[in-house]
Amino acid sequence: MAGSGNRAAKAGMAYTIGNVLLKGISFLTLPIFSRILTTEEFGFYNLYVSYETILTIFVGLCLYGSLRTAKYDYRNEFDSYVSSTLVLSGIVYLAFLIVGNIAYPFFPDQFEFNRILLNILITHSYAMFVFQFYNTRLALEFRYKEFLVASGINSIGGTVLSIFLIQVVFTTNKHIARIYGYAIVPIMVAAVIWCIFFRKAVRNKDKIFNVKYWKYGLGISLPLVVHTFSQQILNQFDRIMINTLVSVAAVGIYGFIQTIASILQIIVQSIDSAWSVWMYEQLDKKEYIQIKEKAKAYILLMNILYIGFVSLAPDVIHIAGTKDYYEGASMVVPLSFAIYFIFLYSLPVHIEYFYKKTKFIALGTSLAAVVNIVLNYFFIKQYGYIASAWTTLASYILLFAFHWFISKKIDNSPMFPVKMITISVVLLVVYSGWILLVIDHMMLRWVSMVIFIITMMCGCYRVVKPMLIMILGRKENSKK
Repeated sequence: MAGSGNRAAKAGMAYTIGNVLLKGISFLTLPIFSRILTTEEFGFYNLYVSYETILTIFVGLCLYGSLRTAKYDYRNEFDSYVSSTLVLSGIVYLAFLIVGNIAYPFFPDQFEFNRILLNILITHSYAMFVFQFYNTRLALEFRYKEFLVASGINSIGGTVLSIFLIQVVFTTNKHIARIYGYAIVPIMVAAVIWCIFFRKAVRNKDKIFNVKYWKYGLGISLPLVVHTFSQQILNQFDRIMINTLVSVAAVGIYGFIQTIASILQIIVQSIDSAWSVWMYEQLDKKEYIQIKEKAKAYILLMNILYIGFVSLAPDVIHIAGTKDYYEGASMVVPLSFAIYFIFLYSLPVHIEYFYKKTKFIALGTSLAAVVNIVLNYFFIKQYGYIASAWTTLASYILLFAFHWFISKKIDNSPMFPVKMITISVVLLVVYSGWILLVIDHMMLRWVSMVIFIITMMCGCYRVVKPMLIMILGRKENSKK
């Protein structure tokens, strides 16, 4: 048990550091792109990203979502299941490509892009699905090194290619160059990943056309299509509505701030990649006390990360962006708090995943997405594009409440520290309000951050003490 926990902690740390470093490349180049692209061009690129993110859900049917449970239900034939499921996703991709090209001449005004960009969009979306599929497979065995290599090629290669295309090839259509650079490298990486899986399937003589596997995978993943689509509405539809109700320049500002806030989401998702695998193992063994104890440390870590992030993010905005983007700086607080609630709802939602109750996951996210659209329609009209950050936060709070209620109906075992979660939310609400008041005063934010983190760690001494003992113990062992 301890070995599994240590592997998960090590993998979680590696995923987090690797993802932050890789995302850091995007942040280091953000000042470049915000200066060589106009807000309109940056907005057009962000629209493409929104469409690509949404289409990724459908073109692969979220089949990677079935891998975690299949690991336990098909223990002795898991590799065959993986290969067969990937082939099914390839068939779906080809269907999208054919239908998209047949439909294009009949609806030319409804498509935002020309035919070339449409085909790139569909293929790029499938490539991102393959990448998610591959990462999920690696995470199940804590193979973080391979993940980091693939992510590094994807991130660095895409950034370098984009800059080259903007400066050398598409000097008058810079938004097209940015899109091509963003799409071509992932497509190439996905092609290599597909070949690796296919070669292994042929070598092992796996039955890649297996209807039993496909029925199992679709039974779990189809509700996740609804869930993930609704989730992306929460993440991406803001930009589309801002474009419709305000302007494409406002999309550029909102997309810029959302990109800054996304670094916190990268950290949350990276740690969750390891946490979820470990939690499945504990649920399989019914080790509920272990989950509760580890969850306390997990929550404390996220509290500290949130406090540090919202305290320093305004400075990052001023460094990375031009004055055109400063007016949206306050949005980083509600967007970051929304990401904190993504972390909170991920705790109970893994119970729904484990028990294969994915229909409830789809229902909850759909309701939150509808609420988000309705709130956006009224509040963006009334208060401008900044309101969309607050409607996003409200939607994720609702989503957390829904999943908490459903998970308790599925398994009411005492797995999570309710008192600690409640106190954490109250304290972070207070701190968020304070940051909004002093957002233009760097020293006040920094001093507040240090004081608040120290106070919180002292208040959670019983949680911090075993963590310190473990860290110090490792150092002593390394010296020996």
